[in-house]
Parts: sequence; structure tokens; C-alpha cells
Amino acid sequence: MLTSLVIQFTPSESINLPRDLGRASHALLLRLLSAENAPLAKELHASDDAKPFTCSNVQGGKHHEGSLIAAPGDTLWVRYTGLTAPVSQLLTVIPSHLPAESIVEIDGVQFKVTSTTIDSSINPRAGSISYALLSAPYLMAREMPATRIMFKFVAPTAFKSHGQNVPLPLPGSVFGSLLDKWNSFAPITMPDEVRRFADECLAVSQYVGRTRALRGKEGNVQIGFVGTVRFTATNRDRYWLSLINVLADFAWYAGVGRLATQGMGQVRRILDAAE
Repeated sequence: MLTSLVIQFTPSESINLPRDLGRASHALLLRLLSAENAPLAKELHASDDAKPFTCSNVQGGKHHEGSLIAAPGDTLWVRYTGLTAPVSQLLTVIPSHLPAESIVEIDGVQFKVTSTTIDSSINPRAGSISYALLSAPYLMAREMPATRIMFKFVAPTAFKSHGQNVPLPLPGSVFGSLLDKWNSFAPITMPDEVRRFADECLAVSQYVGRTRALRGKEGNVQIGFVGTVRFTATNRDRYWLSLINVLADFAWYAGVGRLATQGMGQVRRILDAAE
């Protein structure tokens, strides 16, 4: 099961916080999960395995010289996704336990909740779907799947390769990351050859982006890329393209690359009118 929870909130007074609050967002999610299932939250925090959830940075407000500035009435929000049934089930019950007027704390500041939902009809960033329903349009379709895939990387994204940080949207890195997450959490695994197909048969046909630094409290800096990327298949094999398209839709929930539980790697697929 895949779930996307969106929490909207507003400050009770004017605030000036660091722009990059991915770790604080992560801490809030663990507190919310712990209130529903403390053993699972503790396990998620302690595990070194791939994490079955993602956390966005705090969005909204205004950014100025590395600061997030907001006033009472301004809408801020965070988005959390679950990639397994246990995590998704907890995200599903949070809206009933975190109604409007509730208080949440982020980076030591209290905010008043204005909306909490997993319903995409209420907030387009929210949603819930099974792995089977996500896959069905491609694995059961008779038509040729899309040969062009466009992503908008809305949060800094990067990959680890040979011990180095790589802030580039290389096809093998992007779809290799998605494949690893899919095979960690989906009920049916995909063959590892998907990674090779992406590396050898997908080309970057358009890229409008830049690098951006995320700064942590301890002074550490993470460099990632943001922007829009179009991948075009040079090999139109229907089977492999079907799997690539499944992973492209999966990216909305799974995130891409490093530190997707701390505000990085948020991505959405956008329809490519040139297809």
C-alpha cells in the first residue's frame, strides 16, 4: 500500500526559521507515528535498512537568505508518504487524531494545524493506492507505454556512487534508485535488468535545472539538483518500458536518491505534451 499524507498548518506568530527543515519534519513524523504505534516508530528510527517512508521539507512561506519566513495565516505544509502497509495504515489514521486546531511542533516552534488529509480530492498532494492498481495501467495495457518520461524534481536530489555525492539526473541513477525501493517494499519484485535498461536505453533529452545546497544545524551541507528532466527511450521494448513507467509513477510516493526521509528527493511526474 502507498499513501501520501499532507499536513497544513500556520504559525501563531511571525517566524524566522532555517529554510531547510527536513530533519525537523522527519522528527515530527516519528512523533506522530510513535503516538499511534511506539514499537514500530522506534524500529523505523533505529533500522539501517531502506526506510519505508519519505518526509518533505516544510513548504510554503517565504524564503530569504537561507531563512523560512511566515506570519499568522500563512499556509505551511509537510508531506509524508508510506511505502508499506504498516506505515501507510498509521498515516491513514493520523488525520482523525490530528484535526484542525491541533498543535504540532517543528524545530521548537508550535504551529496550529489547519488540515490533515490523505484524500487527493481535498489536497492534490495527498493520496493512497495499492501497488497493484499503480502497476495495472502499464502491465495490463495493450498500448505501447510512454517512451518519454518527464520529472519535476521539486526538492534537491542526489545519489551516492563510489563514495561520492552525484547531483545529476542520470537515468541509471534515477531509475536504479526507484528500482531498489520497489524491490524493497513492493509485493512483487522487478528484475535488476531494469537498471541496465535505464542506463543503456534512456537518454536525457531535456534538462532545465540547477544545484542547490541544503544546510543542516550542525553545519553540514548536502548538494542536490532541482529542476525538470525529460528521459527518452532509445529502445522501444514494450516490456521494459512498461516497468520503467511503473517506476515513474512510483516516484511520487517513493522519492528518489539520498535522504528522502529528510526532505530530499521529492519528485513528481508531469505529463509530457510532446509524447
